[in-house]
Amino acid sequence: MDSVAEPGFANEALGARVAAAVAAVEALTAELAQPQQAGDVLLAEQRLEHLHRLVGAAQIDNVTAIDTGRLHRIDGHRSVKAHIGHVLKVSPEEAGRRAKVARALRDLPDIAAAYRAGRLSSCHVQLVARVQANPRIKDKVPGRQEKFLRWAAEEPFDVFRDKVLDWERATDMNGGFKDNERNHANRNVRLVHNSIDNSWDLVGQFAADQGARAREILDYYVEAEWLADWAEARAKLGDVATVSDLKRTDAQRRADAFLRMCNDAAGAAPGTAQPPIVHNIVWSADTYLGLADLLGADAAALDTHWSTSLTDPQSQRDQWCDPDTYRCSTLDGVPLEPVEQFFSSLANHVRRVIVNTKGVVIDLGRKARLFTGSARLAAQLQSRHCVWPGCDVPTSRCEIDHLHDHAKGGPTNPDNGAPLCGFHNRWKQKGFATTRDPVTGRWRTYRPDGTEIP
Repeated sequence: MDSVAEPGFANEALGARVAAAVAAVEALTAELAQPQQAGDVLLAEQRLEHLHRLVGAAQIDNVTAIDTGRLHRIDGHRSVKAHIGHVLKVSPEEAGRRAKVARALRDLPDIAAAYRAGRLSSCHVQLVARVQANPRIKDKVPGRQEKFLRWAAEEPFDVFRDKVLDWERATDMNGGFKDNERNHANRNVRLVHNSIDNSWDLVGQFAADQGARAREILDYYVEAEWLADWAEARAKLGDVATVSDLKRTDAQRRADAFLRMCNDAAGAAPGTAQPPIVHNIVWSADTYLGLADLLGADAAALDTHWSTSLTDPQSQRDQWCDPDTYRCSTLDGVPLEPVEQFFSSLANHVRRVIVNTKGVVIDLGRKARLFTGSARLAAQLQSRHCVWPGCDVPTSRCEIDHLHDHAKGGPTNPDNGAPLCGFHNRWKQKGFATTRDPVTGRWRTYRPDGTEIP
């Protein structure tokens, strides 16, 4: 049956399509409000996301029509952003995102087509638009559309985000280095007193390296607070204790950990040994060797005996900024400024960790302080977070388990280790299995019936 056009449309066909779409969504909403079978709900979840993407793309196309036709001027709005905010009653931030995406997609036809087809989410497109707005690399983004689309299709969003931003940092290396210098010059920490309720707010800013070091130290103290709570819960409740029985929240433990860190520093005599915390910089082999070439470093002086394991070292060095192989980050995947970290690694103030294309550790490099448990560290470095699909617990808070059971002959080496959070590590006892593709290095998790969790 033909739909009645929405009132106010001069184009009756367009008005009828809008009316039909609104009616269909309203009917769908009413149906979903009723009890449903689990399989139908999960399938509807995927289809609704596809619908959400199509509507988002239609919104951006409409913004483009307003902008190119300068239709926002009819009511005296100075910009498309102002028009969107006023007419749709959305936040200035949301209005700005839509305007930025509309501008970006004019120069990115492949991204625009994928968005209209529902292959990209609004989050993907907004990220690409933000990178495309960088004036120093704006002209290089169109040439990367194919790779962006491949990453979006193959990777979880957090990995896609890291790859796109790694590419931006590597491509705009000079700009990124200057940004980091500015952040370092503007470093600041303050405790601000609120005279109304007598509370205190901690605010501050660091550049990449200082922030990463401070975060690792704080995480060390937070872990100690968590272990104390867990030990107390186990002492009271025994094996039935769960994380819900811990007496403090994560936020409270972080605050208490920071205060303990301050107290320890204040009470330590000058020259007191530092706690056993090692700042690890994780590099891919291609990134480290390629940057060494670019900066004119003597590879022989880098103790890079592992460089002979590369198939074609010179060609791989030429591709050092390709995010398919690029990595310069902390253990948990927090990105670092590569030039700064390269020279820091030469000064031996940190542990340099090199991984191959599968993410397997091939060198732990020189370090300022040694500690036992290098096998555990190497296994942790196989992933930035728990390898279970959809889990984002950072590696530093994961347990390390054998992929092939040690009791059945599985070796204790990086290739046979995987970081799994405590929750998902216990799921292996329910018949689930985690493996690593020997060719691509991708993690795969299988249900008890042998089917893979996508």
